Amino acid sequence: MHRMMKDPQGWQYALLTAFGYYLGAQIGVKATFIEQGIAILWPPNAVLLTALLLSPVRRWPLLCLAVIPAEIVADLPTFTLAQATLFALVNIFESSLAAGLLLYTVGRSFALDRLRNVALFGLFAMGIASGLAALLGAAVYTATTSGDIAYWAFWRIWWFGDGLGLLITFPILLTLFGAGHPWHAGNPGRVTELTALTTVTLLAGIWIFSQPQYLSAQDPMSPILLLPLTLWSAIRFGVRGAAFINLVIGTIGVYFTVHEVGPFTGIHPADATLRLQEYLAALAFSSLALAAVLREIARQNDQLRILDRTVSAIQEGVIITDARAPDNPIIYVNPSFETVSGYAPHEVIGRNPRFLQSQESPEEEREKLRLAIHAKQAVRVLLRNHRKDGSLYWNDLILSPIRDEHGQVSHFIGIQHDVTELISSRDALTEAHDQLNRINLELEHRIEERTEELLRANQRLEILAATDPLTGTYNRRHFFVRAAGEIERSERHGHPLSCISLDIDFFKRINDHHGHAMGDKVLQALTDAIQESIRPSDLFARFGGEEFILLLPDTTADGALRFAHRLREKLNAIRLPDGAGGQLSFTVSMGVAEYRRQVDDIDKLIQRADQGLYQAKEAGRDCIRQTAEAIASGTHA
Repeated sequence: MHRMMKDPQGWQYALLTAFGYYLGAQIGVKATFIEQGIAILWPPNAVLLTALLLSPVRRWPLLCLAVIPAEIVADLPTFTLAQATLFALVNIFESSLAAGLLLYTVGRSFALDRLRNVALFGLFAMGIASGLAALLGAAVYTATTSGDIAYWAFWRIWWFGDGLGLLITFPILLTLFGAGHPWHAGNPGRVTELTALTTVTLLAGIWIFSQPQYLSAQDPMSPILLLPLTLWSAIRFGVRGAAFINLVIGTIGVYFTVHEVGPFTGIHPADATLRLQEYLAALAFSSLALAAVLREIARQNDQLRILDRTVSAIQEGVIITDARAPDNPIIYVNPSFETVSGYAPHEVIGRNPRFLQSQESPEEEREKLRLAIHAKQAVRVLLRNHRKDGSLYWNDLILSPIRDEHGQVSHFIGIQHDVTELISSRDALTEAHDQLNRINLELEHRIEERTEELLRANQRLEILAATDPLTGTYNRRHFFVRAAGEIERSERHGHPLSCISLDIDFFKRINDHHGHAMGDKVLQALTDAIQESIRPSDLFARFGGEEFILLLPDTTADGALRFAHRLREKLNAIRLPDGAGGQLSFTVSMGVAEYRRQVDDIDKLIQRADQGLYQAKEAGRDCIRQTAEAIASGTHA
């Protein structure tokens, strides 16, 4: 604390952060659609997150302290002093956790210029940090306010509001004050294009969001029509442009929705808030991801151009042949090849390199080369080649296979070295051979390393996109992708399809009494037991927290009930060491619903299973209920 007091620059930075946080909080308060005071999006956390990422860790306590009065001043017109203080602490926890995770995984120079960084930002900041903070914020709401919105509805709105505020605001702040990308403002054409893009976005956004109806015969306008504008901004202006256009669209959408105009009104305020949040999040995240991907492609293209210039600058002749085409034809030669052989590129492209060999080449060397090509192996041979003018030269050739991402040989690269003047000096020739061999092995090693890195990265992305990291089950997004196919098959073939909604009873009590590590073990034990019980065709996913979903193809409601009872008995028999010499057990509640063809979709089926779950909870938990009737429209906790 004494060091912080002696840091004038740190205090100035903290005051600036507090002022920015207050402005963001005011915007968040204005963007409130629900009478309980939950904002559609909450920008101030992006201000604090940006400040934390751009500051030394030693200044973090000062920055966090500075935003507390800013939060209180912004919240007091709506909330009590105690509520505002608790909200400030929750927001500080969220921003600090997100900053810590990003610094740990990426480092100090964090920027949204890579797809990996965008994904990590979405996972850590919007997912983990906002989700955990939402648990605390919703608890404060439900404990200190009254209303018709349940805890989990509050939690979702808080989560999406914080996550959306970070997604909309953080990229623009980071690129303005951190490692952003230039606007290319010095180019008049780019300035004109940016102005046109902004104008079109404003006009289209105001027009679409001011419509009183959504996709009606009179007004066929949909907010998704703004997607091309975000893609345009990502393609032409990168991360900063995409962030700016997302901010414009978000401002328009929030303004009209708050004033109860546009496609996301006319329904329950909580539903309207969630729909707007989901729409803006999908729009913003897709454009940021595209901008990051394009940035990576541009970097890779720069590397390819450098590689092309490097190969062109190599003093030895380089030949690349296509091993997939008949007779292994030449597809590329560098300028040094023409210098050595006298042949221009157009005179050799499409021909097999053997035409360059003279009959004076040692037969054992030519046979060695043929066998290596047939076996798709690397080889070094000494050949007697002839130039275009008929003169002969000794060609020290190193031939190496190039493998594609599947491990198959797609090309050969040959490096030719004219050793005519060195052939009499074996020592010099050996040294040249060793040098060329090192160059070849290094190039091959780099290609193999890059291929392995890309394969590992793709595998990690596939796993992250489809599974829940704690339990290893499918996640919510992948569940809906797979469930759509099961719904289609049920409709097409008339086979039964049932759904089980499952929830661990008093899971919060387990976390509170035994710690979150024990709670994680309970979730994993439940997952392992269910995975052992289901069929390969069954679809099992974690929806969040202690909530799980089972989709059972070719299963009636009666069959699902019988399976649920067996599963309940199996789960009730689980005993976990509690670390204090005792054993921990738990119970579950389940809701069962059978799919009604031509009536249900996957959302309705899950809602009916959830209603059975709620009935089981109300019946005292540790039981199973089936729901067959239709679900009235509305929000379910």
